[in-house]
Amino acid sequence: MRFLPSIRVLASAIFCFSASTSPTSADDDTKKCKLYLAKSTIPNAGLGVFTSINLFPNDSIGYGDPAIPIVDMDFHNDGSSSAEDYHWLLDDYNWKASAAGYFMEAEAEKTSAHVSGMGAMPNCHMRLKNIVESVNEYDTAGVTRGDPGIGAFTGYHNRKTFAIKPIEAGQELFVDYGKQWFLTRENDMGLVPLVESYPIATKFLDHFRLKDFLERLMFSRESEELMSDLWELIVRFPYKSRPQSALPKNLNTAKKAIERGIYQTELWQSTRSLDELERDGKCLDNIRPGNSTISGAGRGAFAARFLPKGSLVAPAPLLHVPDRDILNMYADKIDPFTQEEYRDFSKLTGRQLLLNYCFGHRSSSLLLCPYGFQTAFINHNGISPNAKVIWSTDSMYHNSSFLEQPVKHFDNVWRPFLGFDYVALRDIQEGEEITINYGAHWEQAWTAHLQSWVPPIGYEKFVPPQVLNADRTSPLRTFDEDETMYTDHIDLYCEFSNISIKKQKSEWDQDEFNTNDHKVYRILERTKNHEEGEPDYYLYTLDLLVEIDGNAEKFMLYTLTNVPREAISFYYKRYHSDMFVSGAFRHEMMIPDDIFPSAWKNIYLS
Repeated sequence: MRFLPSIRVLASAIFCFSASTSPTSADDDTKKCKLYLAKSTIPNAGLGVFTSINLFPNDSIGYGDPAIPIVDMDFHNDGSSSAEDYHWLLDDYNWKASAAGYFMEAEAEKTSAHVSGMGAMPNCHMRLKNIVESVNEYDTAGVTRGDPGIGAFTGYHNRKTFAIKPIEAGQELFVDYGKQWFLTRENDMGLVPLVESYPIATKFLDHFRLKDFLERLMFSRESEELMSDLWELIVRFPYKSRPQSALPKNLNTAKKAIERGIYQTELWQSTRSLDELERDGKCLDNIRPGNSTISGAGRGAFAARFLPKGSLVAPAPLLHVPDRDILNMYADKIDPFTQEEYRDFSKLTGRQLLLNYCFGHRSSSLLLCPYGFQTAFINHNGISPNAKVIWSTDSMYHNSSFLEQPVKHFDNVWRPFLGFDYVALRDIQEGEEITINYGAHWEQAWTAHLQSWVPPIGYEKFVPPQVLNADRTSPLRTFDEDETMYTDHIDLYCEFSNISIKKQKSEWDQDEFNTNDHKVYRILERTKNHEEGEPDYYLYTLDLLVEIDGNAEKFMLYTLTNVPREAISFYYKRYHSDMFVSGAFRHEMMIPDDIFPSAWKNIYLS
């Protein structure tokens, strides 16, 4: 989304900057923390993310997030994540694959995305939403199919966050979870107000001006007490509704809302002072992502500013997984009578990629998965790490009493109550890569992986679909030229939404197909075209597999001519992307022995 420059000018006026504000140098700007983790201004919402600088529409916020695909969880656990058959706290922190990256949808039959950082920390306020996130990019930072690190980390990265309206320093940042998120959680969260709840609440406030009438009948003090009691009765009325939930919670706030409106009142309530953020908050943008300096590691995390010894590198609230076996992935079988798929417990095919981003211990089934800003990019250094994890002492996101509870206790805990702090072991210079020690057990597993690694057959000729999609000028091979090029690991789709060319270049009839994307069975012909003053381009004749009556099992073959390159996109076939490479490394990082609680031991030996 792009905004006209005039909006930026208008936003400057809205902020009403003080004349005494002095410009800061680039060096001062680098040193200043711009994002804080602090207690949310929404009651009982836990943590929130706050900006310490004024933001304009379309301003980028923080650094791009990674996204970790999680595939077919219900199938591999033989149930539904909303039932009691397995504990999956991450369901409240994950996104639909389509919201993280269009290509992620094609990873598996059912894919979700765990997006740490801005994808997990900000709260949702339907009326005050002020940020939006882009989709992820995809690349593996130079790690190829022949490298032992392929499939060990996510290629989805750089999911950026942008302001969609002027945001003043100190305001909490709110993203849009979507209406359905709240509708499906009424039993746990109650009737959270939606966008359509506020006009009704506003109308009620207008009617509440009947206090003017009452005040003419009583002394002002008695009237105030009566109105306070009446307002408390209204907001505590046992027959709840979403408009009722949108009303201010006390009379003084209701008076402000009557004068300036609910929106402006809630906007005022969503702001914390910069002194409060510096005193009670945790800085979130001390590290930034980049390509790692460690060979084969993919991406890494780098100091965004000087971090003195003992200082906070990053806070990291933790999502708990009581039984690590929930991340196991199994082969499937077909029931000969029902023809339905079911998991084959005798064939463990791998583990979810998420395992590599979680902490565990060899004597416990419990996993802890951080959702800190950029902490997912922090790599291993077993010799001279410059940071380490410790239990946080901040009660805002860490309850130390949970360190004394057995693993079984976490089965019925549906909110995060634990947190790590990444702290500097020595002075870390700006631009230096952040590393921690993943533990001896992890290092032994990685060494064994290196010794046993065998690159997949044909890796030398492997071309990722992202590379093919980026090249819009080279001719695509026809079926006669190479009948395996686009069938071994890649699917082609004809995507009508991608067509943005002159009508005369495309002579085919789109009317029958313009609402759907269709799988390409094969490329039959390629025609080179040239127009004076324009670069050469190619048009293609394709055989499409078109579903019959929306039935994914029944197709008709349809030949389409003069299809432009812009309409053809490449995807991995399901279960053929990097994370599904046979033998891809999987192992959790280790909770250091010196901070591992003895209460968590339930003798799990991997």
